[in-house]
Amino acid sequence: MSLELRSYRTARTAKRCSMHGCPRTIQPGDLYLRTSLPPLVDVNSSEHWWSLNVCAVCMRDDTADEANSAVRFNEQHSIGTPVCAYPGFRPEVDASARRLDTRTRSAASVRGRTAVVWVEGHGGWIALTHIDVIEGGVS
Repeated sequence: MSLELRSYRTARTAKRCSMHGCPRTIQPGDLYLRTSLPPLVDVNSSEHWWSLNVCAVCMRDDTADEANSAVRFNEQHSIGTPVCAYPGFRPEVDASARRLDTRTRSAASVRGRTAVVWVEGHGGWIALTHIDVIEGGVS
């Protein structure tokens, strides 16, 4: 079992990528992964937290794309933005897809390998690919 902590951040200062052999420097404004392992867990055999800064190139490409999607969504839309959410399938896939006209209740983030957001009136997160922003408010 791993107790790894991960967060996707935008660099404010330059920092080296911590991945073994990576020559890249994470520049201000770049998206990077900040990950930490607690003492005596997995590969961290020390008595201290072990933290790494991982550049976008060293991150898995699919996760980096999802993190960028979440960052872009948050830059363009605040919490409370009116949206049309499709908790199951999109209507292009299933004509009887459930449509929920609602508002976001969280900032977008990455869960697993998917960019997601929580919305009012639904008990779980919904993938950003199943969210359409409603221009002009909820109908």
